[in-house]
Amino acid sequence: MTRIAIIGAGMAGLSAARALGDDYAVTLFDKSRGVGGRMSTRYAGEYEFDHGAQYFTVTEDSFRAVVDAHDDATQRWHSRGLYLKSGELTSDTGRDRWVGAPRMNSLPKAMAGELDIRLGERVAKIVGAPGDLTLEMENGETRGPYARVICTAPAPQAALLIDAHSPLQDTLSGVSMHACFALMVGFPMHGTDFAPGFETLRVSGLPVSWIAVNSAKPGRGNAHHAVVVHASPEWSDAHVDDDRERVKDVLLETASALLGVRLDQAPHIALHRWLYAYADAGVGETCLVDETAGIVLAGDWCVGGRVEGAALSGMAAAQAVRDSLQ
Repeated sequence: MTRIAIIGAGMAGLSAARALGDDYAVTLFDKSRGVGGRMSTRYAGEYEFDHGAQYFTVTEDSFRAVVDAHDDATQRWHSRGLYLKSGELTSDTGRDRWVGAPRMNSLPKAMAGELDIRLGERVAKIVGAPGDLTLEMENGETRGPYARVICTAPAPQAALLIDAHSPLQDTLSGVSMHACFALMVGFPMHGTDFAPGFETLRVSGLPVSWIAVNSAKPGRGNAHHAVVVHASPEWSDAHVDDDRERVKDVLLETASALLGVRLDQAPHIALHRWLYAYADAGVGETCLVDETAGIVLAGDWCVGGRVEGAALSGMAAAQAVRDSLQ
């Protein structure tokens, strides 16, 4: 069978692999210890935090089919959402929110199924030509050959993996991606006076842009409060290399004021930095194709973000591969 390599086992990579189906011998490579990318869950003893993507929406039939096919791993989240802007609170309404259940990574794990996925393998370079493409790994080993390669890494990382003279480099250089600090706070549910009056709070004009009571999502446990705080893209970019303790202190102070509770007294506090969390806008294409190199680039950054966007981009990349091999 024709061999295809996919770099990244997040939503885009998994969607591409599923769309290629049984017609090709597909292998996914991911540097992480688990699948899902930013649809991930952080485990810390008795606490669990969806510290990346907070929820997703469903607007396109093709993505709705994915959610319906894995209805045992997803649930609609009827959250009480508020929006704080210029000192005024309003309802944060919009499309129905969905989450993986019982945790955000449940959906990508379900999609991974029997796919051939190699975790803990970091790709350093894609070399060769269509039909004879090789992945050079960071540890000096190689994988291949492959007929085509789909790369779902964030745009700045994808630029380092493909040839420096690829015509895609101009497009990649124009993609602006932003960092995001994720603060995770856990404390006992019983004996704690914690009633913020919302399950999600969107914020404008402060270091914090989002607060979610993660433990209020469907399917989560009821023994502990788990709160996830995201810093704003602007603040995260400005402080991306700051001392982590200073970053943690600022986010704790800001979130505590918004919640009306001393988060710095919680028994579990952790900080994670997503270096490439948000893209300003899409690139005008659902995926990017370098036919001469036999490489297709995909990811939520192609379409301006969102879980659904990543899935649609991955599906488009799979179709581009099919078209190129016909």
